[in-house]
Amino acid sequence: MEERLTSKDYKNEISNIILDNINSINLHKLLDKYHPYDLSRVILELEEDTIKNLFENFPEDFSAEIFEYFSVEEVQDLMQLFSKELVAIIISLMDLDLSVDLIKGLKKQGIELLNKIEKTRRRQILKIMKYTEYEIGSYLNDSFLTLDINCSVKEAMKQVINLAHETDYISLIYILDNNELVGYIKLKDLIVARADENISDIVESRFPKVYPEDNIEYVAKIMQETKESSLPIITKENHIIGVVTHDDLMDIITLAEEEDYTKFAGLSDFDSKIESFGVLKSVKSRLPWLSILLLLSMITSFILSFFDDSLSGSAPLLAAKLAVFLPLILDMAGNTGTQSLAVTIRYLTKNDNPSQTILKKMIYREIRTGIMQGLLIGIIVIGMILLTNLTTKGYLENIDYIYAIVTSGSIFVALIISTTLGGLIPIIMTKLKIDPAVASGPFITTISDIITLTIYYTISMAILLPLF
Repeated sequence: MEERLTSKDYKNEISNIILDNINSINLHKLLDKYHPYDLSRVILELEEDTIKNLFENFPEDFSAEIFEYFSVEEVQDLMQLFSKELVAIIISLMDLDLSVDLIKGLKKQGIELLNKIEKTRRRQILKIMKYTEYEIGSYLNDSFLTLDINCSVKEAMKQVINLAHETDYISLIYILDNNELVGYIKLKDLIVARADENISDIVESRFPKVYPEDNIEYVAKIMQETKESSLPIITKENHIIGVVTHDDLMDIITLAEEEDYTKFAGLSDFDSKIESFGVLKSVKSRLPWLSILLLLSMITSFILSFFDDSLSGSAPLLAAKLAVFLPLILDMAGNTGTQSLAVTIRYLTKNDNPSQTILKKMIYREIRTGIMQGLLIGIIVIGMILLTNLTTKGYLENIDYIYAIVTSGSIFVALIISTTLGGLIPIIMTKLKIDPAVASGPFITTISDIITLTIYYTISMAILLPLF
């Protein structure tokens, strides 16, 4: 049985084909069986003269397929090897949305290349560039098939066969009536349809459609729910101007998750390209949240100082005993609050406009979860405190039992409140039209610290202080 080729084997195989046939005009035909991504990775490892020779002799559309898998930084390095005219032609032949991304990423160099692109294609690129990164128009792809509703299945098949080789997405074919979008047909349904049938007999008129100004996360949710491989992007006049595809959906989801993660970490902005993310920009993105958290932490310090002053004079031993398990209580409350926060944010980001009934059920569930966790953790804490005192002193006093119960009781109350807050804060933010991811982990942890400290010292002073 033939052994499966590893990634390294593929690279060696591709490299050997290139080097052995570097002067062949049919080299691209020998490489056509390999995925453009694999070709792009191998080409980057070749000598500069070899790379220059390849792209100057490859058909330009073949080069464009490979260029689609180069990053902006890689293209910047490769541009030194070729004329700007050649790079401009290659970029113009890439998928429209990828051309736009690359030109934007190249900044000043991208504008220079844009001016060298053929006029009609340049206008198409400029139309897409006007959309922001959060509008689905920025992901618009113009490589799709359309058919007239009045043609027959036989005529439609001829058109599809003639155009399929130069079209990227043919699994869904969009149907027009006087240039207005009226439905779509799946390619497999067209193939199995009878030749004498009309397109109007088999068209699916119920379909999701989006506008170029629609938010990308909103469109991603529609694609996930409808499970379509592409969605038509239309104008207000119902004219189709492009499609957004399933691979775009993956990019959108990745971008949204990265954005939510950075907000959850208390960052106001983030750039995954570390080379372009300077120190000043990094400080600027983190400082606002750090300042807010600093102010909140000062409240924590004030509360701690207040109770410490109250205890240091009358019961310094109690102050010392309370401080022993203070980190444990704060950590447990913060952790449970963050868990509840993460679960709630995940639900809210995946479900638009949940009903009041659902939101109430979520809050009640978090309260019940907090009660159950508080009971279990409280029992464990009682055992830990008694075991610690027994180990250090060799015996237990009545005050040890009381202290263990008070501490576990404080944890019980703190966990209920922290878990409830973790579920409640994102819901309130959603109601206020604020991204729930802004209710970051550091934020909920700091709020939880303030409440937990107050609960712990209030209960302890009310019960334990008279005993010292």
